[in-house]
Amino acid sequence: MKIKKLRGVVSVGVMMALLSGCDDPKPAIHEVIQKINAWGAPYGIQILLPTPADKQAQVRASPTPSKLTAGELAKENSELLAEMIKVIFDEKEIDDKADFGSLVLTLNQGASLEGVYRGIIMGSRYRALETKSQGASPTELKAFAIEMAELQSTMKNPSVFEASVARKPPTIEMPDGSGSEDTVVAHEGSQEVTKKRETAEIRDELLETFIGASGFTLKRTLGDEALKKFDEMNDDRVGLAEWYGHLALRLAASKVDFGLELRSQPDFDFHYRFAQTMSLDRVKWEVLNRYHRYLNFTATQ
Repeated sequence: MKIKKLRGVVSVGVMMALLSGCDDPKPAIHEVIQKINAWGAPYGIQILLPTPADKQAQVRASPTPSKLTAGELAKENSELLAEMIKVIFDEKEIDDKADFGSLVLTLNQGASLEGVYRGIIMGSRYRALETKSQGASPTELKAFAIEMAELQSTMKNPSVFEASVARKPPTIEMPDGSGSEDTVVAHEGSQEVTKKRETAEIRDELLETFIGASGFTLKRTLGDEALKKFDEMNDDRVGLAEWYGHLALRLAASKVDFGLELRSQPDFDFHYRFAQTMSLDRVKWEVLNRYHRYLNFTATQ
């Protein structure tokens, strides 16, 4: 007879029935397991308690913040936010400590990494950098066009950019719903693509459209499109994990420092499993982090 091993899963009904026959109202767990195994033997059921090694493996693989203590979660949020700000603004130290503290508190209260990212990208400081910075270097522009073309070639509904507005910061909506007409969001005007375009064609068009745009505009635009890709594949975690694995593998070959050694590991299976086991919000940041760091690096070449 094939034994069915159920690791630590017991129905309430079975547990109550077994406990009702115990003199001790609080019997040791192993005694309960023994009774369950005796009861289930004729049916091929066997309950096994998780071993210490099982528990450690589960903690290492767990993507859920709920398994962290409040202190551990605050520490993780602080580290992730510090990385986010440094990468977005391409700086070594946090410029505004008070704002940093407020954002950490926001994360601790349950805000998403994506929400905080969008808030920073659409904030006044980032807009000022977009406006005042000179055009991106040819190397950074080329890197942007290549990565954006690779990204859009995998999308069902990639954004369409117009040269007259693609190089400008996006509109910030006013309380009355109005906005400046000369700062239209770069990807507004997306249309359903009926014919698959070649990656090289998309790349060449992007080079022409975004020439003269600042590096900050290029990073924002690429990040926006990446988040749009996530929205498209929201119900396809397997397909998303496959796309992420190929992206991580390709960028790992660039030899850019992505902040952690594991991020540059040339192992598709590792990155594929990561995208399937971690929270979607965390995977989004892993993609955004790579894109920003890659363009920061190419800006110096």
